[in-house]
Amino acid sequence: MIVTADVHHAIPAASPAPAGRDETESSALWVMPAAPETAPILRRLLRRAISRWEVAGETGEAVALVVTELAGNAIRHSGSTDVAVLLTRHQDRIVIQVKDTGRWLPRPPCTETDSEEACGGRGLQLVRAYTTRCTVTSGTSGTLVVAEMPATPDTGRTT
Repeated sequence: MIVTADVHHAIPAASPAPAGRDETESSALWVMPAAPETAPILRRLLRRAISRWEVAGETGEAVALVVTELAGNAIRHSGSTDVAVLLTRHQDRIVIQVKDTGRWLPRPPCTETDSEEACGGRGLQLVRAYTTRCTVTSGTSGTLVVAEMPATPDTGRTT
């Protein structure tokens, strides 16, 4: 099953935006099989969304890296049948949510011939280096990772 949605909407007047924040946001949602071939497809879809939202090049690349790392973790380690990614663009920030429905698999042990780099395990450190907030919540229904980073408008674009 593959589900995609990309929407732009105003926040209802009943829940006013905090002072200094825009009252509109854009969201993209993808639910895809937790399979290795999903990662490049997801990367293409999210780059299209980021481009439409006029996010600066470096910020867009950072978003792609964070989403790819988090979705890749779910694909490789959760045992979930699918992975859901919700990307939300506010005026001043981008919120990334990645959800799986699996139970994380034990990490394969490193062998004596493996280098430290070959063993992996630095993905969340990388994510935290690019984000201002990153939380991981695991339970019986799976794992949800929420990461937040500043959104920088792409001032070099012309419309």
